[in-house]
Amino acid sequence: MPRRNVRAITIAITAFIACGSAGAQELKGKSLLAALKAGGHIIYFRHFETGADFADQVTADIDNCWTQRNVNAQGLRDAQRIGKYIYDQKIPIGRVIASPFCRTRHSADLAFGRYERADGLKILPSKDYTPEQNAVMKAALMPFVVPPADSKNTVIMAHDDNLVAAGGPLLGVQGEAAILKPDGKGGFIVVGRLKPDQWRLLGTK
Repeated sequence: MPRRNVRAITIAITAFIACGSAGAQELKGKSLLAALKAGGHIIYFRHFETGADFADQVTADIDNCWTQRNVNAQGLRDAQRIGKYIYDQKIPIGRVIASPFCRTRHSADLAFGRYERADGLKILPSKDYTPEQNAVMKAALMPFVVPPADSKNTVIMAHDDNLVAAGGPLLGVQGEAAILKPDGKGGFIVVGRLKPDQWRLLGTK
């Protein structure tokens, strides 16, 4: 079995164990839209579409976009469309936090017009992460996974690896989002997941 497939299976099992009954808690359609409008969630996005998915973090210069995968035309359209939907639906957004990679910062800027750069959310320069590296990425992410202020939602625009390292689900599609509910005890539950083409269906079912 290819090494990447083994890794994907392993982290999926790990995420299922770590999240416990998260699947039973998941909302869809109008229920999920109502929860987002009520605030109090983390909308964790994997950056929008870049085309081919490969481990550019191994050699990338974090401040040189030419050395990295970047958002392509599809990613630009998805980011702007989803950002507009969130605005039109009056889903309250507070902080927008982005990994320092160009594709995450550009995704956040395209969708929300602003972001805070969080260098700790960069993915580490490795193809296959050790338990120690996952612990580092989890420790960097979890301080942001806290109840948002003022009944708003926090957006985190980062990578699938950060969320998996923290015990969350694998976001297999670029632009996919996991909706997290902080439990106030240093953890979270997953209350919903949305691929880029599913946002427009939220209010219809």
